[in-house]
Amino acid sequence: MRVSILVAAASLWAAAAPLQAQSLFNAAGIGFPMEAVDGRARALGSSGLGLPGTSLLPVDPAASARLLIPGGLMVVQPSWVDLTRDGDSGHRYFRGSRFPVFAAAYPVRGGMATVHLTSVLDQAYTGERIVNVNLGSSTTQATDRFEQAGAVSSLGIGYSRMVASTMAVGISAGRYAGSVSRTLTREFGDSALANQVLPYRAGGSWSYSGYQVTVGVSSDVTAFLRLAASATYSTELDADPSAQTAGSRRSFDMPLQLRLGASSQLAPGLTLAASASRADWSGTEGDLLSGEAGAATSVGLGLELAQAQLFGRTTPLRAGFRRRTLPFALEGGGANEQTFSGGLGIPLNVTSEIVLASLDLGLEKGNRTSGSFREDFWRGTVSLRVTGF
Repeated sequence: MRVSILVAAASLWAAAAPLQAQSLFNAAGIGFPMEAVDGRARALGSSGLGLPGTSLLPVDPAASARLLIPGGLMVVQPSWVDLTRDGDSGHRYFRGSRFPVFAAAYPVRGGMATVHLTSVLDQAYTGERIVNVNLGSSTTQATDRFEQAGAVSSLGIGYSRMVASTMAVGISAGRYAGSVSRTLTREFGDSALANQVLPYRAGGSWSYSGYQVTVGVSSDVTAFLRLAASATYSTELDADPSAQTAGSRRSFDMPLQLRLGASSQLAPGLTLAASASRADWSGTEGDLLSGEAGAATSVGLGLELAQAQLFGRTTPLRAGFRRRTLPFALEGGGANEQTFSGGLGIPLNVTSEIVLASLDLGLEKGNRTSGSFREDFWRGTVSLRVTGF
């Protein structure tokens, strides 16, 4: 990778006005970590483990063992972000949309086989800034524009089954794959210089690869309490330049991810959900082009009222709170995120009191802070789940 691209990209990351991204709190070369959860988990402030019923989320590979028939899940997640900085009277607005999870399950040999495609790292970013350039005896303004497009995803397969009447285990293995292209362009707006100084353009593209495995266990300790845990181990994430890209191969340490989840029935139709997770990204800091890396921890609490009625149908209502530390910070002191969330589940097809298709909606209002930077955001999550196809 050319030194000029790296230096300009790092400075643009802090100074540019991003037009499309999930968050500015990402790391050059890796991006912003995505979470593979659905609308129900988002509304409850949960990382997706230990929730009542069944689940197709890859973060809880044991949960699919409780499915009795085939099922599928699709999730879309838009976000809207306002970025401000202390001492700067203006603000910058940007947005982005991702598809965190596609999953399917089918019964095989007394258990449930799963296939999932999940978003892992978001690397979409666009920004520009005005700079003064010294051209011999004169100084003129130019526009630097940095564009990065791409993402890293994981395609995996898994298997889960009940090992006792109240306990399930599961495992999944997947391969990281994706690509990113980066372009830095400098254009001179002065018409007098248009035919004298050519626009500067440099860039390249990289492909990413690696492997991961997730194991999990879920147990109904009592009729009113479910506990679950999972862990994800990954190899290094390798970035290989294309044949036309000047640069060398890079590797990034991916952290061990640990998760815990629980749900307890407080009263008929009322459930309390709690979760916690940890992933130490500090080993990645030496691989980054800019910024700091540290441990990412998360805790969340939520309530679900399953017997609520809306338009004559049983429609679960949910609310939650979540706080987490982010792995990458723009300035010293780390980065934090907290969200308040809510949502509901809408049954679309119910046969003999069995929900064959449902829509889960989650809406979060939150903020991220790091040093003098602050992001205030709205994030929506919409998931469609079908069974019996």
